[in-house]
Amino acid sequence: MALRFPRFSQGLAQDPTTRRIWFGIATAHDFESHDDITEERLYQNIFASHFGQLAIIFCGLPGNFETWVQDPLHVRPIAHAIWDPHFGQPAVEAFTHGGALGPVNIAYSGVYQWWYTIGLRTNGDLYTGALFLLFLSAISLIAGWLHLQPKWKPSVSWFKNAESCLNHHLSGLFGVSSLAWTRHLVHVTIPGARGEYVRWNNFLGVLPHLQGLGSRNCHSNTWGFHPQTQSLWLTDIAHHHLAIAILFLIAGHMYRTNFGISHSIKEILEAHIPPGGRLGRGHKGLALASLGVITSLVAQNMYSLPAYAFIAQDFTTQAALYTHHQYIAGFIMTELLLMELYFLLEITIQNKTRIMYWQECKTTKKL
Repeated sequence: MALRFPRFSQGLAQDPTTRRIWFGIATAHDFESHDDITEERLYQNIFASHFGQLAIIFCGLPGNFETWVQDPLHVRPIAHAIWDPHFGQPAVEAFTHGGALGPVNIAYSGVYQWWYTIGLRTNGDLYTGALFLLFLSAISLIAGWLHLQPKWKPSVSWFKNAESCLNHHLSGLFGVSSLAWTRHLVHVTIPGARGEYVRWNNFLGVLPHLQGLGSRNCHSNTWGFHPQTQSLWLTDIAHHHLAIAILFLIAGHMYRTNFGISHSIKEILEAHIPPGGRLGRGHKGLALASLGVITSLVAQNMYSLPAYAFIAQDFTTQAALYTHHQYIAGFIMTELLLMELYFLLEITIQNKTRIMYWQECKTTKKL
């Protein structure tokens, strides 16, 4: 007998109404409600779904990027086309701007400014980048499918190896990616800002600076704003990412794995168990507080220290990005208050238990 959708819930699969379809879609990623779910399968499904999410993120379209590049201060960037059958001709005309092939929305995401800053200039550049991202999407989908096969399924112990996971993310993900981004800024973006067109066909023949690869040429420490774009100097941004790369490459050796040195997550967590650890679970609140403050600072710095070319003159985009990051900071700080409430309740219950035990002992001695 062929299994009907959804295969993860046989009770829902037997529903004869359209509820089977809509509830199946709604609970597809609610892994804990699936049939025969175990801790190991839960970790495996979450891990595999991340690759599908990466595949979706890696897809995109250019819009009117080439037109915007010609006059970034006066041409409004547009989002992707909206091909919706519910849009009639009047709606199409209302949402279509001059020079567009279909109904579009004005884009306030700052993505055009980012593309321009990193050295992209034409739709051909975006097309090449889109092909590369489609390749990454295919790799991500294959990786997600592969890690659900019995032979390649990771074990629970693999997911709970926190030290190796942290070292991998700190050094391999953040450190190496920051170093690679520094290379792109130095070898492609900075020459592009000076009028040099650097791509794979001439990558080895164009120097980032006329005077060579000296540190003063590629990392000028100007510490100011470009007079035309009103954004930070690219050499300072490259310097910033190089420093981050070195920091995270060193931090990737901070947790104990095969060599018996550095910190152990188990020892750190055990040291924070109350009453000896004092704060105990309150450390989770401190982590959320740090993340919330960092997100709020990102919102502040995006308009006070703009890193993308011409974004300082696009006030709507700056307001949208500021609001977006402050909302995220607000959600995180709300979660912080809940964590601290749990912490205070835990401390109160423990202290109440100790007081009752002390009173009981005192009463027993009197008797």
